[in-house]
Amino acid sequence: MTVTDRHLATFAADHDKLGSAVSPRYLAGSGDPRHITHALRAAGWTNTSDPLHPAITMTSPDLGHHLDLNPARRHYGWKISTEFVPGYWSATFSVSTPVEIVAGLTDALIRPEPDEAAPTVVEILTARGWAHTTDDTGSQTLASPDGIVQAELRVSTFLGVRGWEFEAAHHHGEYGPERPLWRAYFDEDTPAHLLASVTDAVSTPTTVLRGRFKIDENPHLAVGVEFAIGTEVLAAHKARLAQARRCRPRPAPPAIRAATPAPPGRTPARPSR
Repeated sequence: MTVTDRHLATFAADHDKLGSAVSPRYLAGSGDPRHITHALRAAGWTNTSDPLHPAITMTSPDLGHHLDLNPARRHYGWKISTEFVPGYWSATFSVSTPVEIVAGLTDALIRPEPDEAAPTVVEILTARGWAHTTDDTGSQTLASPDGIVQAELRVSTFLGVRGWEFEAAHHHGEYGPERPLWRAYFDEDTPAHLLASVTDAVSTPTTVLRGRFKIDENPHLAVGVEFAIGTEVLAAHKARLAQARRCRPRPAPPAIRAATPAPPGRTPARPSR
C-alpha cells in the first residue's frame, strides 16, 4: 500500500480550516501523526500491524528498524527501535510530543547517514542560548531560554551513562516537572546523527502550522495571524512525501545468470569400410 490520492484527500479535509503559524514548536501540541507515517510509507516502509487494531507498527525496507505508535500508551506512545542485535537502540516519545519533533528522528533515519561527525546535543543547544549545567556525577542539564524544556544526560554511579531525556513542562521545580507537556527518551546507543537531528527539531525557531482549536494558550507561545491553512499544509505535506520518495531504496537489479554451456555434441561414428 502506498500513500494514495484518497489518503491525501482525507488528510486535506482534516486540515481545511482556520489556523496559525506558532512557535516554539515544543509548545505546538501533538499535531497529525500522518506527518510521520505518510513520510515513512513514501520512503518504502511497510505497515506490519494488525489492520483491526488502532496501534500502528511500521518496518523499514531492510527490516532493521521499527516504528510503533500506540495512543493507549500515553507516556511512550511513539517508539522507534532496531532489531535485537548488537548495536540495538531505542527512542520513545509520549503521544503528546509534537510530530515535528518525532520526525526529527524518523526523517534522519530514512536519509543517508552523513559522512561528517554530527554535532552533540550540548553544542546544538548552547549555540541556541540554552543554559548548561553539570553536576558532580557528570550528569548534564540544558534548559531552554523560557525554562519550558529541559534536556538531561543522566550519569549513574553504578550504571554509567543512561542516555538523553527531554522533558517539556509548564514548570520545572525542585521536585521535578509540574504540569508536564511531553517527554522523549533516547538510550545511550542512539546514533549521534539521529540524536543531533531530533535536538535540532526541538530547538529550531521555525514555526509550524496548527488549526485554531489545536492551539493551547501559553504565554510563551507566539501565535501568528489566523488564515485558512489547508492549502499550505497540503502543499508542504506533498513536498515532504516527494522528499521521502527520493530516499526510498532502489530495488536491486535482477541477478544475471551465466549462460549454461551446451553439452558437447557427439562425434558421429565413422562409416566402416
